[in-house]
Amino acid sequence: MYSEAITQTQIEQVEKAKGLKLVRYPPDKVWEVRKLLERKMEAKKPFTKEERAFQANEQLLCTLDYGYFANRYCKIIKDGVDGGGLGTLELWESQKAVLKLVSRLEDQCWEAKNRQDPVDGILIVLNKARQLGATMVSRSLIMHRVLFWNHMRGFSASVDEDKVLELYERDKRIYDNLPFYLQPEIGFDKKAEHLTFSRLDSSILYQHGKQQSGLGQGRQFEVSHFTEAASFPYPRMLEHDYFPTIPQSPYAFCLAESTPQGRGNWWHTWTEKVRMGRMARWSYLFVPVYIEPKKYRRAPPANWVPEPLTLEYARKVEETSPRVIGSTFQPDRRHLYWWESTRQEYVEMGSLAIFLTNYAATPEESFQFSTAGALNPELIEQLRADVTEPVSYEFSRTTA
Repeated sequence: MYSEAITQTQIEQVEKAKGLKLVRYPPDKVWEVRKLLERKMEAKKPFTKEERAFQANEQLLCTLDYGYFANRYCKIIKDGVDGGGLGTLELWESQKAVLKLVSRLEDQCWEAKNRQDPVDGILIVLNKARQLGATMVSRSLIMHRVLFWNHMRGFSASVDEDKVLELYERDKRIYDNLPFYLQPEIGFDKKAEHLTFSRLDSSILYQHGKQQSGLGQGRQFEVSHFTEAASFPYPRMLEHDYFPTIPQSPYAFCLAESTPQGRGNWWHTWTEKVRMGRMARWSYLFVPVYIEPKKYRRAPPANWVPEPLTLEYARKVEETSPRVIGSTFQPDRRHLYWWESTRQEYVEMGSLAIFLTNYAATPEESFQFSTAGALNPELIEQLRADVTEPVSYEFSRTTA
């Protein structure tokens, strides 16, 4: 579904079993044929053999290949940097980082499955800077599974009823904008509570973190997504009630994501345990502020000279990016000017800690104290900026 290797293997198995060859139509061709089919459907005209074959092709490819579905059929409200309005999901670099980890974990799951070893599933904790598309890509992953796969039990939760309603509305938008040949029949639809697809026997249950009862208690779900997890008022219900119910299966998927909300709380403690490799089933991902080139940039004046602290920030990004994103990143002048000018705005409001939390470059920086302490945020930031990435070395024994 996510990994190119796994997807291609599954496609080849289906092609062999059904005696056909699946075709990856480009998005513009899909749109052209879709509109033709929808007009014929409205006019109640019969479909040709080729048109029926196209519909079957799209149903199978969307089932087997998440990327094919997302790039051609997953409709969302576009971000302002992409012009807004309704459009097809086009993955940002920040969202591609999520899919890269999902794909790698899927490979590991099937390798373990083929060895007849226990399988952990795709379980991800996502710590992140603000407004980088994590929730949207997560909703597309959940909807892909319940729209095209039989007997999929989905679960979604956020901090309160309003946030849960937002998840539900995103899901319904994806469903409502599917063509008829991909749209499963809805069996039950209770706003922001429960959505079922009767013939598939698949469903999504929506709950919120303020409820007193345990989240998803007494049930099991193949796919799940938690957003704003750091703000859950009873956060340990996730660890105690929900996480133990996630099945050990290559089809199990759970993504918990949030921007941090202080230090020393549940989200800080739990995500750091995951990052340090102390939660065996879980994988960690941090999405930094600089990763998406469409966001957090500002054109600097021609005569702008970065301040020393800005240059320290640039050095820190370059040194830490191999650990954070897997490759060296050199921030350009537009990002550095955005960082310097926006940081100054927060300093003048006395809210530097909020700036550092919302727009962090490293996991360590993302966790800030929410109350005033003995050391002010500016000093702590300077101390962190002066720290360099450690260099590993080995002692060698020499003989005289």
